[in-house]
Amino acid sequence: MPRSRINRGRERRDELRKRAESLAEERAKRSSEDQISVLDARLGEGVGASKERARLASEIDGRQERARGGSKSKNPDGKVVEGRPVRQKAKARRQASRAKSRRGARDRREVD
Repeated sequence: MPRSRINRGRERRDELRKRAESLAEERAKRSSEDQISVLDARLGEGVGASKERARLASEIDGRQERARGGSKSKNPDGKVVEGRPVRQKAKARRQASRAKSRRGARDRREVD
């Protein structure tokens, strides 16, 4: 049985593409707070789109954090909590541990 070709013509695809572009432009003009209010109006207060809401909330928090001049990646001591320096240190520890265990195995073989 052949597939239905309803709404698959070039004109329909162009129409859908233009509508998608206009919706994307409208969304780009809205702030995160405005987008949350649009979601609330469409879906209900706090209902649905949980990942989108979480992303928007973290965007709002990040913007507020930057406005205060702070950074999420540093704790009060000034040490980096997450990010590249920590990963490099962990990697260096793993490599040192592996090298140490290899040296130990080599030393044991020489003794035997």
